[in-house]
Amino acid sequence: MSDNEMRIVIPSYQRSSSINNKSLKTLFDAGYQAEEIDLFVANKQEYDKYKGVVHPNINIIIGVKGLIEIRKFIFDYYDQGQKLLFLDDDIEKIKILTVNDDKETLKDLKDLKSIVWMGFQLCEDHSLKLWGLFTCCNPRFMNNSPEIISTDYKFIIGNFFGCINCKEMNELNVLDIDDFERSIRSYELYGGSVRFNHLAAKTKFLKNEGGAQQDNRIERIHSSIDILMEKYPKMMYVKKKKCGYKKSIILKQLK
Repeated sequence: MSDNEMRIVIPSYQRSSSINNKSLKTLFDAGYQAEEIDLFVANKQEYDKYKGVVHPNINIIIGVKGLIEIRKFIFDYYDQGQKLLFLDDDIEKIKILTVNDDKETLKDLKDLKSIVWMGFQLCEDHSLKLWGLFTCCNPRFMNNSPEIISTDYKFIIGNFFGCINCKEMNELNVLDIDDFERSIRSYELYGGSVRFNHLAAKTKFLKNEGGAQQDNRIERIHSSIDILMEKYPKMMYVKKKKCGYKKSIILKQLK
């Protein structure tokens, strides 16, 4: 696979003032070119804001407003089988777990392009369509994972992932947290996903202005959890939390 077979996809909303210092910087530091990036925005007003600040060779596409709505728009925009690298617009770094003298630390990943290439190659090797990183940027939890790379039923977080565009896998029912349903659909259709359990994306999701957390997102998340529990009761369970979103989804371990 060569880089020109892949498109880099960034849906963004109300973050024109920060995207250059976050996701775009992450990509440019890794050696990607502006011509490889498709930036999806909600409307003409947002288009004008981004057009005035990002690299002129980035392809800015007017889509629709809303997290799920823009995801659906994006998957319909590309052909079936197109390799897509998805990033949220607030990715600061990709971190890699290192263990020295039984001490776990996170360091900046030096060769992002190699990981992206490997993600798509492993998908092809295992007849899968989805790959991604560990769920949180926390060395203690990452070190608990028994495998550096897994290909079974795992949650593929939506802030940084690659997929070989499959419209059936992305025909989703939720109002939000589409990454959970996509992970489930990937298992149902293909038997799993590729996940790099020693890598994670660094982001301050809840603290950043703009983005997906706008417009009553907590209500949408709780409604989506109810939808998923009704549709996939054997694939997941809900764990109550003391703060934040009050409850979260855990994918069941399947034999």
